[in-house]
Amino acid sequence: MTASISYRAARQIADHAFSRAPEEVCGLFAGRGRRISRVFPVSSIAAKPTVAYRLEPSEQLRALKQIDAAGLEWLGVYHSHPRSDPIPSAADIQQASDEGLWHLIVSLQRRQPRLKLWHIQASAATPIDLRFDTQSSQDRPDETLSDQQKIAIILAAALGLILMLAVSLTLLPPPPALP
Repeated sequence: MTASISYRAARQIADHAFSRAPEEVCGLFAGRGRRISRVFPVSSIAAKPTVAYRLEPSEQLRALKQIDAAGLEWLGVYHSHPRSDPIPSAADIQQASDEGLWHLIVSLQRRQPRLKLWHIQASAATPIDLRFDTQSSQDRPDETLSDQQKIAIILAAALGLILMLAVSLTLLPPPPALP
């Protein structure tokens, strides 16, 4: 299986991980199909944040509501490994509760962050081929439309239809004279 991640989402995950190192960070990611396009950082409430993460429940709920409001699919959970490879630990595998979600791990062990995507099912982790979009977010338009953009498109279409009907009516020949 292959998935892709937008430049902006990958950068946001890496920046989040660097901002809290040496503690682990976590959050949710969303998109459509097999494309990760949005990231929703969530605070960790782990007892030992340098070796584990635990999503803060109220922030997780708020992120899920934002994902729903944006019309996206919740695709998975991400977290960081500040000092180790981007491979799920035994605790990561045990903590994975929903087999339908992906798990993305960002490693800060080397100079460049490394992101690896996993599918955890039945206490086993299977890697997913993750492709990175090479364009920055400035080069690529956002894939989702805001409510205002949707309304503007509908109004423009309605106005165009009304204008087309008005022009069509002016082009009709006059009605025949009544005897």
